[in-house]
Amino acid sequence: MHTPLIAYLVLIIKLQRQIILILLAQLAEIFDHSRLPSADKPVFKRFNQFQVDEKVPLLQADIGSEALDYQQLIAESLEKNGKPILPVRRRKPISFAAQDCPRCSAPQDYLYANNGAGGQLRCKVCQFKFQDGHAEKNKTVALRCPYCQNRLSIHNRRTKFDVWCCYNDKCAFRLGAIDAMSPAEVADFNVHPTAHKVRYTWRTYNFELKGIAPESPIQAPVDLDRIQASPEVLGLVLTYHINYGLSARRTAAIMYDIHGVKISHQTIHNYEMAVAAVVRPFWANYPYALSDQIVGDETYVRVKGKWHYIFYFYDAKCKLILADYVTPNRTTESAVIAINQVLQKMPQIPEKLNFVVDANPIYQVAQIYFAQQGIKFGIHQVVGLENKDEISREYRFLKQTIERLNRSYKENYRSSTGFGSATGSASYTALYSAAYNFLRPHEALHYRIPVELPQLKPFERMPDKWLALIELAQSQLPTAA
Repeated sequence: MHTPLIAYLVLIIKLQRQIILILLAQLAEIFDHSRLPSADKPVFKRFNQFQVDEKVPLLQADIGSEALDYQQLIAESLEKNGKPILPVRRRKPISFAAQDCPRCSAPQDYLYANNGAGGQLRCKVCQFKFQDGHAEKNKTVALRCPYCQNRLSIHNRRTKFDVWCCYNDKCAFRLGAIDAMSPAEVADFNVHPTAHKVRYTWRTYNFELKGIAPESPIQAPVDLDRIQASPEVLGLVLTYHINYGLSARRTAAIMYDIHGVKISHQTIHNYEMAVAAVVRPFWANYPYALSDQIVGDETYVRVKGKWHYIFYFYDAKCKLILADYVTPNRTTESAVIAINQVLQKMPQIPEKLNFVVDANPIYQVAQIYFAQQGIKFGIHQVVGLENKDEISREYRFLKQTIERLNRSYKENYRSSTGFGSATGSASYTALYSAAYNFLRPHEALHYRIPVELPQLKPFERMPDKWLALIELAQSQLPTAA
């Protein structure tokens, strides 16, 4: 009796199902072709493992090569070619000063102007080029392979460094690397020779160590002595925003809802940068008592919609943040700046200084850079997530401590969903580091503060501690003459 009604309901259900499927297909089409920005994740690219060659290249004054004897070269040319090297046949009088070849001592009769009136001379005997009257100034430093003494050649030029390579096919380093290959690796090397490192390489750098001093990189938009808020308001803002990780907007809301103080989120950012400009030099130059358990790592944060990196270095035993460099680039220069922040906190660099880091090769390259500056330290690399080598097994626990630091920082940072400017990220990170070292009790230290400042001990409330820290940092700033 109800069969037609049931059939009609089934038909309606099928029709609704078809409509839902059509709508879902159209919705998927809209998302696929949408121009709206999507929340991406950091792009993970497997970096090529840069292998640091232990031996340092030989540095020699370069006048083309070693000094030669022009008479011997002329005799060898006569024996080899059956004719001697004759003096230059000149069409015009000599236009350059009387001088000999700085390489083979050939007299002026064998020299000629190589580029007209440009001032460059060339020796016909040894083919050496030099500047008229300035042979000594033309001398440079040549890099030579420590295995075969062959002169290194530029393999690649980068923005901040140059890669040098030994192209001698009979170099002992190259022959030894090939002999150490397995049969399968040799077969692959014959097909893909560039996929295997068999030549001696070295890097020289184009950035100055003196340009990365620990002065505060933060330029505050306001001065602390000109802010309209009372010290109590400033202390509360820093406590909510830094210690409890509230975003600037939530801090502004809680200041109004709980304390009845009306303040904008931009004003909170201005206060944050003003305090960071004062506190960061104090944090960077404080004479910390450090242990031998220093570990480094980099983590990512979002700045103006793009991924930036924080290079952290951390004393795992004393629970101290030693470096907190924020940068858009995950490069060797970034690692050098972060390591330099650590070194500047040491009154004297220990003889057996070691850093525990991950497998990123930029730390090895940074080690080479500092070695060229006369600063030597060791690198222990903890590779991957599993302990497949002795170094990883021995130092894994230190790497885990800095991973915990990264998570602690992101618990605060995540509420803001990113920073609106590079200055904002640097100022917030600087204040977080100062609070971590001087204000925050640590469970591993039996709830003691890593650095217990005597000037802060009389105060129990966190806002008062912030104000005392600011006053102490201001007293340490250099006064204008």
